[in-house]
Amino acid sequence: MKKILMILLLAFPLLALDLELKSGYVAAHTEMLMDNNIDPINNHLNASIAIENNDITTIRGKFWVEMTLFTSDKSDRDKSMYEELQTDKFEIATYTITDVVKIDEEDSYTINGILDFHGEKKELSANAKITTLEGSLVIDASSMILMSDYGIEMPCMVFMCVRDQVDLLIKATF
Repeated sequence: MKKILMILLLAFPLLALDLELKSGYVAAHTEMLMDNNIDPINNHLNASIAIENNDITTIRGKFWVEMTLFTSDKSDRDKSMYEELQTDKFEIATYTITDVVKIDEEDSYTINGILDFHGEKKELSANAKITTLEGSLVIDASSMILMSDYGIEMPCMVFMCVRDQVDLLIKATF
C-alpha cells in the first residue's frame, strides 16, 4: 500500500503540462500633457508556463521581457525611456504568477503574482480574460503600476511631466 501511495505521489507532477508560447506582447500606456499618448510595445514576450489538468486556476510560471525591446513611435523618446529605466543595469522585467482566481464572469480571472522590475519586487494583480480556442490558450490581461513604486521618477520638461501611472496590457497565446 505504501508503494502504491508513493508511486501516485511521484506521478502527480507528471499531470502538469508545459505550455509553448506561440506569440505575445506587453504594451504600456502613459500620458504627457501636450504630447498625448506614450505607447511603447514589446513584441518579444517570453514565458515559461505550466498548467495542470487543463484547469486554468492551476497556471503557474513566469513571463519576462527585455526592457530595450520596448519601442514607440518616437525613437528619441525611446532612448530617453531606456536611460530613465536604467536598462543597462535592469535589463529584464519578470512577472511570476503565484495564483489564478476565477471571477464570476465567463472567462474572467485575476492573475496574482510578483513583478520584478527596476530592482524592486512587488505584488501585482492583473485582470484577465483567459480563453481556449482551437487548441490554443489565450491570456489577455491588464494591470497598472506606479513608476514611483519602483524608484523611478518620471521626466518633466518645465511644467509638463510624464504621468506616474503606466497601464499595462499583456497578450499571450500558447
